[in-house]
Amino acid sequence: MSEQHQKSDEMSSPESPADGTRKTKNQKSYDTLAVPEMSLNEASSSETLNAPQTPTTPSPKKNTEWSMTPQVIRNAQRDKAAGFKRRELGVTWQNLSVEVLAAEAAVKENLISQFNVPQLIKDMRRKPPLKSILSDSHGCVKPGEMLLVLGRPGSGCTTLLKMLANRREGYHTIKGDVYFGNMTPDEAIKYQGQIVMNTEEELFYPRLTVGQTMDFATKNKVPFHLPDGAKSVEEYTAETKQFLLESMGISHTADTKVGNEYVRGVSGGERKRVSIIECLATRASVYSCDNSTRGLDASTALEWAKALRAMTDVQGLSTIVTLYQAGNAIYNLFDKVLVLDEGKQIYYGPAAQAKPLMENLGLMYTDGANIGTIPPFR
Repeated sequence: MSEQHQKSDEMSSPESPADGTRKTKNQKSYDTLAVPEMSLNEASSSETLNAPQTPTTPSPKKNTEWSMTPQVIRNAQRDKAAGFKRRELGVTWQNLSVEVLAAEAAVKENLISQFNVPQLIKDMRRKPPLKSILSDSHGCVKPGEMLLVLGRPGSGCTTLLKMLANRREGYHTIKGDVYFGNMTPDEAIKYQGQIVMNTEEELFYPRLTVGQTMDFATKNKVPFHLPDGAKSVEEYTAETKQFLLESMGISHTADTKVGNEYVRGVSGGERKRVSIIECLATRASVYSCDNSTRGLDASTALEWAKALRAMTDVQGLSTIVTLYQAGNAIYNLFDKVLVLDEGKQIYYGPAAQAKPLMENLGLMYTDGANIGTIPPFR
């Protein structure tokens, strides 16, 4: 088990990354401003997906680079010049099982039942009925890797994401091992600011504007000493805020209230993008995103995925994303895929090998369908 634990790179320098960091020929040095190439086998049509791929006939590629990747690289170079160490942190888990109280365990309390001593004693002696949400899951996300968790609603995707984000409250039984680098969940609590989760439903102060919300988010993660070029904290946070707003294309909403069901504000898709960049403002090492494309149009969802891919590659993040459906353009940006069905893990491995494996099992790909939605993906 100890060989599977990824070591935290909080004490290592950029020149000597921790063991387990993904190294590919496509990862460029930060000394250049060139946008790093991404060796992603991204199919442009169903015909190219069905075509056999061999080492002598490479698969077609699309332009998957993000428009703001050069700025991400410049920020990384500036942090390196200022002496900031890369805080890389991998996540591993094995034999992970989660149980909750079943619905029949609920008791309707009233004045009489609270003083029914024989019934209370009887209830204390018997074991409560439990329901398994997650069963014997295992996996590993190294710094610089992106994991896509696929499954239908109720298959345990959110529960797995919460376990990997070290959010363990509300569950009856949690079995198995989860490690953040070489830290146990209890040891990782004090580093909770580096292990963040973008939940499906986010809460905001609805009467604050988008700009005010991001001002507060960016001021919570100001380094002890500012990098070169930043004259003050206000200038540093303003630059970070502007970059995040532009990354999701919502700069025009800076003076608009966030809003909610009762307060008029930005649209639902824009509010979702605010929650995404608010999470990115934490400058964390492990990012978990629960169905973050809900409410986004196809082009915005793809830009979000490209942004995560660029930040993961340049900054060495460990990124875990759950989606109910993923188009080919988004699917092929991920390194690994984990498929859940009713709490059971039915596939875990490289994203490029999932489709051939499913076809060998007799689950054929149909023209026009997405790889991430073929049975049992859907």
